[in-house]
Amino acid sequence: MRRNSLSVRQTQCLFLLFHGMALLYAVFFLHPYYGSNDEFSLAAIASGAYGEPSWYFIYLHSGFGWILKAFYTLAPGVNCYTFVMYGMIFLSLTAIGFVWIGRGKKTGAIMAVMLTLACLQPLYVELQYTKTAAVAAVAGYALLFAGGRRPKSIRTAAGICFLLMGSWIRFQAFGMVSILAFGMWLFKGYGAWRKKEWKVFFVQDCLPCLAAFALVFGSMAAENLLVYTPDSPQAHYREYDRARQQLLDYGVPEWDEYEADYEAIGLTRTDCINLQNWLISDYDRYTADTFRAIVDFRKDRPFQWEYLLDYLMILAKKPLFLLSVLMAAVWLFPLSNVRKRKNGFPVSYPFLALLCVYLYFISIYRVLPIVVTACLISCLVFVWTAAEDEIASKWEDKLKGKRLFGTAFAGVALTAGLCVRMLAAPLFEPPVQSSASAVAFRTLYDTISKDKKIYYAFDPLTNNGMELGYSVFEKIPEEYLTNIFSLGGWETESPQVVSNLEHYGERSLLTSLYKSDRAVLISNTLMEHIMLHLQDTYDGIFITYSKVNQIGDFDLFALNYKMSGLEDAEYTASLDRTYTAEEDRYDVFEATVDMTPEELSGKSVFLWMKSVESGKRRMYQGVWRQQNEDGLYSMIYDSALEETNQVRFMIPRMSYPLDERYEVHVVIRDKDKGRRLVTENHLYES
Repeated sequence: MRRNSLSVRQTQCLFLLFHGMALLYAVFFLHPYYGSNDEFSLAAIASGAYGEPSWYFIYLHSGFGWILKAFYTLAPGVNCYTFVMYGMIFLSLTAIGFVWIGRGKKTGAIMAVMLTLACLQPLYVELQYTKTAAVAAVAGYALLFAGGRRPKSIRTAAGICFLLMGSWIRFQAFGMVSILAFGMWLFKGYGAWRKKEWKVFFVQDCLPCLAAFALVFGSMAAENLLVYTPDSPQAHYREYDRARQQLLDYGVPEWDEYEADYEAIGLTRTDCINLQNWLISDYDRYTADTFRAIVDFRKDRPFQWEYLLDYLMILAKKPLFLLSVLMAAVWLFPLSNVRKRKNGFPVSYPFLALLCVYLYFISIYRVLPIVVTACLISCLVFVWTAAEDEIASKWEDKLKGKRLFGTAFAGVALTAGLCVRMLAAPLFEPPVQSSASAVAFRTLYDTISKDKKIYYAFDPLTNNGMELGYSVFEKIPEEYLTNIFSLGGWETESPQVVSNLEHYGERSLLTSLYKSDRAVLISNTLMEHIMLHLQDTYDGIFITYSKVNQIGDFDLFALNYKMSGLEDAEYTASLDRTYTAEEDRYDVFEATVDMTPEELSGKSVFLWMKSVESGKRRMYQGVWRQQNEDGLYSMIYDSALEETNQVRFMIPRMSYPLDERYEVHVVIRDKDKGRRLVTENHLYES
């Protein structure tokens, strides 16, 4: 290198080697994770964890879904979702680096290395498909606009493919990048106007973009025709999700300000709270029409100028933004004569476009970190690309021997210094995936997912899979989540989740909870919230809950309702003893049932009580004193486990004893039929 003997091709190969080493460093030392709950859900769908692998991936274009499905067909035991996304990032950053090195071998190599270091954490560590789409689109525009004046069919075709892939992965990201890239196209047009080279401009800079846009919008039209056909599950979900975005992405109006409007469409304060917390899985209540009705009466809020200050403060701390500003300063420094600055517009335009994009999003979000990062990657690449020509012409010949090595080392040190929190600190921290809470939560998922006779409803506790102890390289087992559902967010109406619910004979998750003894809720706060929702929404239903199991630090609760049409049975039962548990927060009742194991097989048990004074009735789920290999008590009698006729009920602490003031019965339930046993109360005998 000191002798300046490396060719452009050799320099590109060295960069490719460095990029591969940087990727290995990120994978093995920086603890990669999914950057959003959307990403984890998409990986789960791709892995077949919702029933079977699908070509429909909610936010991804179906064309990209078919690509993923093909990879899973070839390698079904591998988490192809992550590897395909990593492949797109690797190819995109490599393409940008190759373009820069081709334009200026020494300065381009230094810039390519700095870009790789700056993008390790936001792209490879915090894997998120919006940012992946952005960098793919950026690579496409770099190949088309900055790959040299000579038309090369391979480079042009690669640029078009990158743009198409970026739009397929996330069309909104493709749109944002296109706005930032527009300045490069305008500058190309201005140059053609000055030099009277309209034919060259049209062939080299316009036709490839037109071809890319034709493929992008043509593929969207094909998807609309072939996938979003009328009355299909995909068409229903797209309509639902668009209405959901109009309301929830913008913000749900407060109940106190719009009480009359809410009541006019049949919604209560509880419904408003549910919407504000994204607990929208009640299909009967939170429909696309409901969302649109709220949008219709919601007033436009004034522009929140204080949010712009928040964005500017965030930008001031972002390494990607600081590196963009630094390159602009390096470009500005040697060009003291204003008239000699040829690239002033394309260098400054990305910053202006960045501000405009943020001004648009401020009307929706206060802070949107993923969009911020995606736009910053685009801004950095376009600023550096625009500045490179003049920087290379000024410094390329001066970078020789030790000066080249020193400059390269300074660039690496600067980038690593700005990204020290992202590139160095994780070396001294254990991965979140192996923390005690993640291991406990993963154990919980592993345990409850084994029993397909019971389905489990989770609150939106995990946002990216880390709490599950999942690595982004670990394939989520097929049918792993078929009996596990989230109570919040867009996925509750997606075709994959809906098909799972229909597999269990239910259409709507939330409204089905009060009809089934198979539903177990996690988290006290969510459980009480849902109890309030159901009791407030459905007349005649009295919701109760009982604790049925515990795994690590996680409690499992059963949600119950008032059974009607109970039949009296000739069998008998006895309530044997009672005590308090967990610092007197629960009353525990133990009982015995006079039935044979064959008669109990597949049945669940409840404690039915009626106040003699008020006539109010309550029912609580119980568990059979059978324990499986995971230490869980059986909610449904399992004949494969050790025989028993003993039952345990754990219910919230009662204000007074369950004595003669209550008529008490043990109820045996087989699906939707319940039989009330003659029950002797021995709880308070000395």
